[in-house]
Amino acid sequence: MKKTLSAAFVVAALTLTSACGGGGDRPSADDVAAQLKKSAGSAITDKQADCAAKAIVDSDLSDEAVKAVAENDTDYKPSDEDTKAQGDAATEIGKCITASTPAPSATTPAP
Repeated sequence: MKKTLSAAFVVAALTLTSACGGGGDRPSADDVAAQLKKSAGSAITDKQADCAAKAIVDSDLSDEAVKAVAENDTDYKPSDEDTKAQGDAATEIGKCITASTPAPSATTPAP
C-alpha cells in the first residue's frame, strides 16, 4: 500500500509541477530529491526520492520542467515534448518505488 501511495505521489508531483516556469540551468538530482522529500514527507524513503530525482533529471524533460519539479512550481505548463517525456519519466520513477530496484544509471538502456 505504501509503495502504491509513494508511486502515486511522485507521479502526481511530476504531473502537477510539469503543468509556466522560466528558463535556466537544469537542477541537480540533489535539488529535485530535496523537493520530493519535502513534499512527500514520510510517504517515500530518501532512497526512493533520490532514485526518482535521478530519473527526472536524466529524463528527456526540459530544463524548465525539471526546474518546476525542483521548485514545486504548480503553475508550470508543460510543452508537448514535456508531456510526452512525462510518460517515460513516470515509468522510471515507478521503478524507484520498489525496494529492490537500484537507482537508474547512465548505462541503463531505454525501454
